[in-house]
Amino acid sequence: MDIAICVIAFNRLASLKRLLSSLDNAVYPCTVKLYISVDKSDTNAVEKCAEEYIWKFGDKEVILHEENLGLRKHVINCGNLLKKHDAVIMLEDDIIVAPGFMLFARAAVEEYANRKEIAGISLYSFHINYHSTQPFIPLKEDSDVFMMQNAQSWGQVWMREAWNEFKVWYDENSGEFGMMPHLPSSICGWSNKSWLKYHTRYCIEKDKYFIYPYISYTSCFSDVGEHVKDSTPLFQTPMSLEIEIRSHFHPTVKYDTYFENQRIYEWLGMSHDELCIDYYGDSGNRKACRYWLSRLLLPFKVVKSFGLQLRPYELNIRYSVAGNDLFLYDTEQQEEVVFSEEYRNRQFFYLYGTQYIDKKSLEGEIEIYKQSNLSQKKTISSLEQTIQGQLHTISILQKKLIYWKRGTIVAFLIIILISILLH
Repeated sequence: MDIAICVIAFNRLASLKRLLSSLDNAVYPCTVKLYISVDKSDTNAVEKCAEEYIWKFGDKEVILHEENLGLRKHVINCGNLLKKHDAVIMLEDDIIVAPGFMLFARAAVEEYANRKEIAGISLYSFHINYHSTQPFIPLKEDSDVFMMQNAQSWGQVWMREAWNEFKVWYDENSGEFGMMPHLPSSICGWSNKSWLKYHTRYCIEKDKYFIYPYISYTSCFSDVGEHVKDSTPLFQTPMSLEIEIRSHFHPTVKYDTYFENQRIYEWLGMSHDELCIDYYGDSGNRKACRYWLSRLLLPFKVVKSFGLQLRPYELNIRYSVAGNDLFLYDTEQQEEVVFSEEYRNRQFFYLYGTQYIDKKSLEGEIEIYKQSNLSQKKTISSLEQTIQGQLHTISILQKKLIYWKRGTIVAFLIIILISILLH
């Protein structure tokens, strides 16, 4: 199985050096061809770094683009490398790789290269739902991987046949698109410079999945760049340092593009057409299903409710945990919404392990801080006065000591003079 690595770079020199350093520390079972594809920018520092970098694990080829392609065209263009290789590991420059990333990638490609429903392999594992930025914990069963209907950009493996199928679709659907009811609103709102929105849309419309590890083999720094205004640690994820990979590749857990477990349909005895699973709140039941599973308080009749105690959240449905935190609504029957502070606090405790802080309580916290700060100022002022008093006392003692020394010297001289006169 011929698997190459392609590093995608633009103008972030420090980011590129960090990624290359992590590649140096990885384990490779055989020689690997490394490509460094550098888009045209205002600096030649990245090009110089790529050309001077010594790759110790096989051949290296630097691809320098004479004109600026932009991220989307640049990444899609790198897919052409699959004409030369069975699979290519794509690495954008703001990530790092784990020592065993290549071992996992090879094992996964050998397992899934000919599986029609698989569009690619992710080296990254989400711990945040990027649509809603809420915590995400995938349900763990016997396999070391699970399936998700989201393409990946923070470290992924493209396989020749799967990529060729996507490329045919992309050539026919590469135009701009806005809101679509079957796509997450967050993805529809991404810039058209994004290639990822097209790959994810392809997965949804063609019912394809990416394979995801439970423990990540990459992590993302989200460095400031062309499409990132502020760096954030939000998408840093626990990363495996395991070297010996013994992955069990038989996933039974599937998540849709909204990060919702597809087993819930079975547990609630409903079809995709009947039920909208919307725990994270990004779907919004835009497909107008009759039944709607949501944490939100909505003006519909509650058919069944669940508590939020177990993690991941779907286990509360699997084990029918009693409570009033997650609701199955019948949207054809209206019902009054009853809001409570207790409900809000339970939601925040479950999601973030902390209490909800509203404006009133926040103002109270600020007042306590002000009072504490005022008290500290008074204490400091009192200490300053005490210190000034002590300094004044020391000054007086120093003067007395000087007078005492002078008096002692005079007395000593008088004693000597008297002694001389007596003799």
